[in-house]
Amino acid sequence: MRSWIRAAVAASVLCVLSLPAQAQYNEFIGFGDSSLDSGWFAGSLTNQCGAVAAPCNTGNAGRDERIGNAVERGGTSAPVGVGLMHSQVLADKFGVTANPANQPGGTNYAISGSLSNVVPDTGGNLQPNQHLPSTVQQITGYLTTNPTIGNQSLVMIGSGGNDVTYARDNFSADVAGGHAFLNTQINQLVGAISQIQSAGAKTILIDSLQGNTGYAAYFNATYKATLDAAGIHYVYVDVYNLLDTVRANPALYGLDPLRLAPGVAGAGSATTSACVAGAGAVGWGVFCANTTTPSPDGEPYARLFSNDAEETSLYSDDQHLSAKGQRILAEYEYALLMASAVPEPSTWAMMMLGFAGIGYMTWRRRRPAAA
Repeated sequence: MRSWIRAAVAASVLCVLSLPAQAQYNEFIGFGDSSLDSGWFAGSLTNQCGAVAAPCNTGNAGRDERIGNAVERGGTSAPVGVGLMHSQVLADKFGVTANPANQPGGTNYAISGSLSNVVPDTGGNLQPNQHLPSTVQQITGYLTTNPTIGNQSLVMIGSGGNDVTYARDNFSADVAGGHAFLNTQINQLVGAISQIQSAGAKTILIDSLQGNTGYAAYFNATYKATLDAAGIHYVYVDVYNLLDTVRANPALYGLDPLRLAPGVAGAGSATTSACVAGAGAVGWGVFCANTTTPSPDGEPYARLFSNDAEETSLYSDDQHLSAKGQRILAEYEYALLMASAVPEPSTWAMMMLGFAGIGYMTWRRRRPAAA
């Protein structure tokens, strides 16, 4: 079954990307966490907060210092480290932008660390700054000032990873309690997405979580089922199976087969991520500088493993995709959007031919040899 899924993913990308676009969007709107965040904290360090109350930085002085040092050295403060997030790459394909909402004209409200919904005693974000909104708060805040969403808007949601982190940290020995917590988070998130649809959005792109075990698997399955039950019309991005496909054939994507796993903090040159950070770091792409030079004493930041590390590694840090990984994800999302539009008959024929051909080759490989 897994080889068929890989074949289908490859077919969708190769077939659809070879065709002219059947859908166009005049605006990108993003909500979520670090899976979409295109650089919120670079602006927050100078009190550019958009609709969020100041201060709107992480609330962790050491982390803010590292982010600032990295930005001074060409870092983006986005989790990709050095490069573009898939939200930016995808938006650019339609001639629009996915700049952070705390920058002029920005329409990407995602902030690293955001939970799907506010959690008592924690707030809306795993960062200590209680001003930072959850994904639901991002959505409701947007709809308060923008009650109507145009039918040519591309709305993108990337949320849930921090809910899973919270569940692991607080319900490690209570799986039923962890599931109940995730159910609440998912129900609130889907309720907010329903409001987006009611406001007029015609295209809602939903990214799954990367994981496929434990709480991550439960979140993905429950999230999708809840979206379906709520009658949401959405395009679902199966990130887990995409990455499984990439890892199965890294050479096809120009990746180093030894650098496919998430990075390890403190491993130095032994880490597999594009960015290198000291022991104890998590999600260090946000404070990765555009340099291979180790940080001097008193001015900490993360650095690139090598000049081309963002192109040869799949991950930027212990959880986020590298610049190459982000582009691969954006290409897949683009293919799914094109496939979700209503193509011309010839387009359908080419797509089905591609799927059928790869499916046949997969069947042939599995078919027992004649005696």
